[in-house]
Amino acid sequence: MTTPTASENLRAPALVVGAAAVPRPVGEDGPPAVPGFIESRFNPLVRAAVDRCLADAAPAGPARFADRTAVLLVTLFGDATTTDLAGQRLQEGRAHNPLLFYQSVPTSILGYVSREHGLRGALTCLSVDAASMPEAFETAELMLADEEVDQLLLVGVELVATQRTAAVRRHLPSADRNPPEHDAAVALLLRRAEPGPAPDTAVTVDLRAAADAGAPASAGIGRLHGLGSLWATAQAARGAFTQAP
Repeated sequence: MTTPTASENLRAPALVVGAAAVPRPVGEDGPPAVPGFIESRFNPLVRAAVDRCLADAAPAGPARFADRTAVLLVTLFGDATTTDLAGQRLQEGRAHNPLLFYQSVPTSILGYVSREHGLRGALTCLSVDAASMPEAFETAELMLADEEVDQLLLVGVELVATQRTAAVRRHLPSADRNPPEHDAAVALLLRRAEPGPAPDTAVTVDLRAAADAGAPASAGIGRLHGLGSLWATAQAARGAFTQAP
């Protein structure tokens, strides 16, 4: 991937042309299962968020740029359900299920949804905590500024705490100690904000502002590594201009 040489590109605003949030409270049915993925809601959440985001972006013609659409997923613990289940089976001396190894790597579901939608850009996954959130959004800016990229599909996902992740959180800085209330995923389709007309439903955002601790949170989703905040900001802006006379 080419590194941008123009420093002004590194803090350029972005256009949100599609957005979706998928919260799933514990006890409620999750999104439809993904073929080849089992047990965990992590992968169905990612797929549902991506499907809805790209459907939301349909008026902006995202398929035109499918060959030049990169994908970035941010999460703290990843698919903790799968990781814990694989560890439990090993501890109990049970046969290892190869599907659990395959789906424990977040790029597996990114590859699946990319193939479904014909996205052919780079796939990247980052483990993000509160301290590294600004760097995650800087990474998003760098990917979007790449001369080989026209769109960036930005995905955030987190599951409610398992016994293991809850124990880990107790040793993290205070900003990361509270687990999410729901399983949730957010997906946003971004383009560079360039001269000329933008799609009617596009919203201009400052990516790094979403990493600020004072950024708004979304009900049922929270800040979700800044993506919940970015989704809430984009939805508020959309509501403002759709209600304008």
